[in-house]
Amino acid sequence: MATVNLTKLKLSETEVLQRLLQLYYFESTHWSKEDICVDGLYDGCTAADLALYVDSATAKAYLVWLNEVLVGFVLLDWIELEQRSVWELADFFILPKYRGGWIALEVVRQIIAQVGRPMAASTFKENKLALRFFTAVSKRIRLDSVREVAEDEASPFYTFIVNETELQ
Repeated sequence: MATVNLTKLKLSETEVLQRLLQLYYFESTHWSKEDICVDGLYDGCTAADLALYVDSATAKAYLVWLNEVLVGFVLLDWIELEQRSVWELADFFILPKYRGGWIALEVVRQIIAQVGRPMAASTFKENKLALRFFTAVSKRIRLDSVREVAEDEASPFYTFIVNETELQ
């Protein structure tokens, strides 16, 4: 039976995450409008930059495994939103071969369980695939609440807060 496991990023795995991020950035260029940098990388993100996710109190990185196969990553950042601090599901990537099934749904379920408190999720407005996915997630995973945060019309993002009923 297939099992999805999230493992916290280790310092020895920052180059692995850097490579996965490049796939993620490449795939998103049609809606993010990001250009490649002169060093041949998107976002200028280096393995040394990603070391900040190891043992950080304000950022978390997980590699996503299906049994023994690396299939993606999740990045969480501690952000200020509506005058309070929350974890944000900042970046989430599953390799295309492993999409369309239950893997991404299971990853989100595990992240929500680990966070155990209200959290934010943001997506570019032009990223229709991510928006459809998160709409489906909100129907398939038992969440206490899902609320869209009022954004400036010019903002390129949709931001949602989930599981905040305990605060109201």
